[in-house]
Amino acid sequence: MPIQQLKCKDLKAGDIMLKFADGSWISKIIKTGEKLLDKKENSDVVHAGVLFDNNIIIEAQGPGVSANDLRVGNKKYGYIVFRAKKAELASGAAEFAKILFDSHQNNSKQKYNLFGAVGSLFKKKDKLPTAEDLESRVDAIFNNKKHKFFCSQFVVFVYQFVAEQNGIKASDVFKVKDTAVAPSLLATTLVDNAKFFEEVGFLMPNER
Repeated sequence: MPIQQLKCKDLKAGDIMLKFADGSWISKIIKTGEKLLDKKENSDVVHAGVLFDNNIIIEAQGPGVSANDLRVGNKKYGYIVFRAKKAELASGAAEFAKILFDSHQNNSKQKYNLFGAVGSLFKKKDKLPTAEDLESRVDAIFNNKKHKFFCSQFVVFVYQFVAEQNGIKASDVFKVKDTAVAPSLLATTLVDNAKFFEEVGFLMPNER
């Protein structure tokens, strides 16, 4: 089935949105780092987020965990779109991403982790999370403890936690710890994990 151009009406809650390099300084840093470290595959992917519905993307960026409208502030960006094949994973990811956004709005404790984003380019392996690890981190967040995220880390963390809540091992969904997943690696991992995800199309800049 050929990959098709999508509009917002075609998107679904839980879709993983991979943004192409947009010329911003952080985009340039990540893209340059990926190329310097020979991560050429998917090096044009520099950001990621999770859709709450077919218009609102939840993403970890400058202000922290944020919600933005693809038709307004994010209209100028292009995205590759991946979709979870299990409906309960997709809907759970959308709801959990929104919960983390609401939490940040209330306490400002889920700020953006720039150093983590850059550091993820250098990480090769990290201990895979267990259900207990993930639940402990979520408990800390809900107890108003600081927990910084970078974009692709946020996506992986959300999906791994929701997977465990649905009786699926976090490592089956993403076989790497969230802190070690740069945007380009997230793109590669999604392509390789055909059991759980499929590429459904792309969203062109300024075409919604």
